[in-house]
Amino acid sequence: MNDERPFRIRAGAILDPGDPPVERATLTVEAGRLVAVEREGEGDPRLPLVDLSDHLLLPGFVNAHCHLSLSVLENRVSRQERFTGWVRDLLAENERISFAERVEAFRRGADTLTNSGVTLLGDYVSHPELFPEYSTLPFRSVLFLETLGFRGEVCREVCERVRGLLMDHGSKGDRFRLGIAPHAPYSVSPGLFRELKEMADRFNAPFSCHVAEFPEEVRFLREGGGELETFLRERGVFDPAWNPPQTTPVRYLDGLGVLKGMAAVHLNHIEGDLDVLVQQGAGAVFCPGSTRWFGRSPIIPVRALLDRGVPVALGTDSLASNESLNFLRELKLAEAMLTDVSRVEILQMATRFGAQVLGPSPDAGTLALGAPADVVGFRVESRPAYWKDVPFESGRERADFVMVGGRVAVGERPRAE
Repeated sequence: MNDERPFRIRAGAILDPGDPPVERATLTVEAGRLVAVEREGEGDPRLPLVDLSDHLLLPGFVNAHCHLSLSVLENRVSRQERFTGWVRDLLAENERISFAERVEAFRRGADTLTNSGVTLLGDYVSHPELFPEYSTLPFRSVLFLETLGFRGEVCREVCERVRGLLMDHGSKGDRFRLGIAPHAPYSVSPGLFRELKEMADRFNAPFSCHVAEFPEEVRFLREGGGELETFLRERGVFDPAWNPPQTTPVRYLDGLGVLKGMAAVHLNHIEGDLDVLVQQGAGAVFCPGSTRWFGRSPIIPVRALLDRGVPVALGTDSLASNESLNFLRELKLAEAMLTDVSRVEILQMATRFGAQVLGPSPDAGTLALGAPADVVGFRVESRPAYWKDVPFESGRERADFVMVGGRVAVGERPRAE
């Protein structure tokens, strides 16, 4: 995916969130990685140059949670009073979609992500036939195999299918790697959770799950019954042998032994559970647009998680529960919704924390030496008072430069001086 030939990028400034900005800097890229970062330097003049002296450069953005295959449901699924009502509508609409329609919308969604600066995507995949499409995308992906199975007797069949996909498609070089995503505590059996976690550990595959998203999920695990049991029975997938664990979603997963290292998505209802997440080294994903679309309250306690050292990433979720996949919009929504979190911290969530949660490589999401050459750039007309403010500027809806693994996806390409 990368260009092996070395070249330079001259920048007005670079900002690795959490570090001071470096003005009039030059990056040198070779074999898809950053091999030099120079202040007030020009690098090797023999190398081709990308002149971005009127740009701010940051690490490429990480969208840590999405359902790109559901892009076809844009404006087709309405808000419902009950979560299960929304799911019913989603399933009904999804069954009407042709594969050609799904692919066309998938490509439009991917274009939106690219043009808003995403260089690494964490995507829940329920359509493996789309794997060839992921191989053509300009950004890298961690593809979580979304897995359902609440009845105990389906565990073996589901595990055989997931294992086969991991063996056949476990890694496509640096384009994508596979992870595993048991859908949620109310849709996956205890035994299947354990088997999938064991498989993820064996294949060194990232592990993710929707956790503590809405009140009925919490009530179902404490008491059983209610609208979730009604929905599961309606779908013919409820296990009559199941008994509610009488605890919170986080503690339930911890008790199963599957929380360690998990990328836990949503986490809106985790009062009293923060220390459990810390102890198990879990990461968190906040989806601002989707959270606002559903009108969730309370929402994930980002400030408390960050203060405890839990990496919190940002995600768009899907167009079935969000108005757009534009990642710059998510930055601005995050700022509006997280009044006690700074812009620098939001940029960290959008870059290094996102990479940590997805776990593709220890240096992804940064502009450190040796890091993947994943870069997003924004043209500026004049020097801003604070470089960190540039991505949040009103009216800024797309990136002016995007590079993934040393390959330019948006903007000017290297040329000889």
